[in-house]
Amino acid sequence: MRLNRSVLTSVTVCSTVLFIVLRSKSTTEFDNHSGDDTEKRYEKEQDNNNGQTYRYVTPSLAELGVRRSMTEMNKHILMLTRVPDAGAELLILILQRLQGYNAFKHIRLPPGDHGLLSTLQEELLVEEITNIIKQEAIPLSFDGNVRFISFSKFGRQAPTFISLVRNPMGAQNLQRYREKRKTMLESRAIPTFCGQDPRCSEINNKWALQRAKANIIEWYPVVGILDCMEQSINLLEHKFPFFFRGARQIYRKIRPKQKYLSQMSLTLEPRERDILFGLYEDEIELYQWLKYRLFNETSYDVVEN
Repeated sequence: MRLNRSVLTSVTVCSTVLFIVLRSKSTTEFDNHSGDDTEKRYEKEQDNNNGQTYRYVTPSLAELGVRRSMTEMNKHILMLTRVPDAGAELLILILQRLQGYNAFKHIRLPPGDHGLLSTLQEELLVEEITNIIKQEAIPLSFDGNVRFISFSKFGRQAPTFISLVRNPMGAQNLQRYREKRKTMLESRAIPTFCGQDPRCSEINNKWALQRAKANIIEWYPVVGILDCMEQSINLLEHKFPFFFRGARQIYRKIRPKQKYLSQMSLTLEPRERDILFGLYEDEIELYQWLKYRLFNETSYDVVEN
């Protein structure tokens, strides 16, 4: 009887131990599966959350810059880059008189010297302009003695650039040459459009010429010609009516009574012509290219309308 009890007790203990072991194994497997499911569910939720973040959270300008998704210009912000001695003050005066009429604000940037800017100086200027844009209501227009700056390089949306040039073979440069002025080459247009690379300052540098043309094509919808102001203003008014609506009437009131020096007949001696053509070879090419572009745009718009 005692033997039977011992056997029964042993069997009961073994069964209990086996039950506990099996239950523990089952629980462990359940926990593992549960952990896997929880992890997968967490990852799925994270994916969903990430998807929602991507869809609903507006990325910062810096993030947009990294993604290269902010390359377009803001058509409600104009930046007039002033080519030295090319008559930009005439356009500025028109903008100043029209800002109240067309409900925009014109801002003059601090004076500069048309020199090269370091990368840090470029970034600081871009941030200064960006901060002004954030504080002011648009439309806005700016003007400044500054060469072309790539806003997208710093993750900022670019304004729409415009400018004005004059004939490099005009009487003004001839007079400077005859008077042996050291400033005769400071009124070149290529450096303004080329930008901040040191090669942009070199005379008759083909790379600088091509860089200037590329920047104009991409960032300057209109580059006016001082010798063709009526056509230039007509195109500006057509392209940017919220800035230049009424510009023709303003120009008729303020335009110079005398012809520009570059429109006056010039008598160039053969030696003078050769020297000036040598000094302004690329400037002449850019001027002729811009003039063709202006009249082609003007003719197209007239036909389109």
